[in-house]
Amino acid sequence: IRERPYWSSYPPWRLRIHKLVDSKYFDLELELGLKATNYFFTTVFIIEAAFKIIALGFKRYFMDRWNQLDVIIVILSISGIVLEEMEAKIIPINPTIIRVMRVLRIAR
Repeated sequence: IRERPYWSSYPPWRLRIHKLVDSKYFDLELELGLKATNYFFTTVFIIEAAFKIIALGFKRYFMDRWNQLDVIIVILSISGIVLEEMEAKIIPINPTIIRVMRVLRIAR
């Protein structure tokens, strides 16, 4: 007796979503989307830090611990992008670790 696939009883809308997620192109599109999002937010954080440095001045900007954390996160973000683009096997750091560090910004 042949078993029916687990997804055969799904409603039509859920079947469409299942087909989309199960597609061979889904991982590629997801990766490209996440990469674009990473670039966008890194750019926004760089611009934010630059504007704050211009507005507050270099010394006053770095007196605030939150601003120091922001700069560290921006540097980690840029480093992560550079490492991913180089696909660096030279430096044994997983870029995912750098991405996890950016969660600190949300915790702020």
